[in-house]
This record gives sequence, C-alpha cells and structure tokens, in this order.
Amino acid sequence: MNRQQTAIAKRAQIIALHDEGLSSRVIAQRLAVSRTTVQKWIHRHEEIGNLLDAERRPRPRLTSRAQDEAIQQAVRDDPFTNAVSIRKRLRLNLRPSKHIRGGQERTCHGEGLGVDLHSRHG
Repeated sequence: MNRQQTAIAKRAQIIALHDEGLSSRVIAQRLAVSRTTVQKWIHRHEEIGNLLDAERRPRPRLTSRAQDEAIQQAVRDDPFTNAVSIRKRLRLNLRPSKHIRGGQERTCHGEGLGVDLHSRHG
C-alpha cells in the first residue's frame, strides 16, 4: 500500500469510528493522530463527502526558460557549484517581492532556481 492509500485508509477509520459514536478525542488516541486531524477529516467528509486530498495549485513559475537553461548549463560546466555562486554569476534577483494573485497579496521570495543543482543530467 502506498502513502496515499495508507492516508485514505486512516481517514476511513476516522469516519467509521465517528459513525460508531466515538468522540474526536477518543478517535485521536486510538489512531495516534491529533484531534485536529480527526476533526478536519470528519468536517471534510460531512462537507464534501470524500476523503481525498484537496487539489493544490502548482507553485508559480519564477524563472524563465532561458534562465533555467543558463542554470543547467552552469551546473554542467561545474558540477560542484552551488546555488549562491550560480545566482551571483547569472545575476538572478532573489529578493522578496510582493505579488497580487487571485485578489490576495502575497510575498514571493524572488526568482527561485527551479532546477536540481545537484543533478548531473541536463
């Protein structure tokens, strides 16, 4: 059983025990999870009717394709380099900046590298 299947099975146990009339505190103790977790899944099951994880938005892209290619080339040129030296060499802006997305202001931490700097694969 993979991690997701295990999580769904645990959530199903929470709902089954709740349906038997057990309190959130007792369920949490019995299943070795927090009471907050028990309450979250009971509420979600009552509201949505399923035990699946909610959809998540992917992280917004912070580097251009050209920057990604330059970063990958820098790693190919020197596999023992690090993110700080690449950032300096390529002059990537990593200062936090404010973005408004979906009507909410949020702080982004600049242009993330978006690649595994330890990978030797281009």
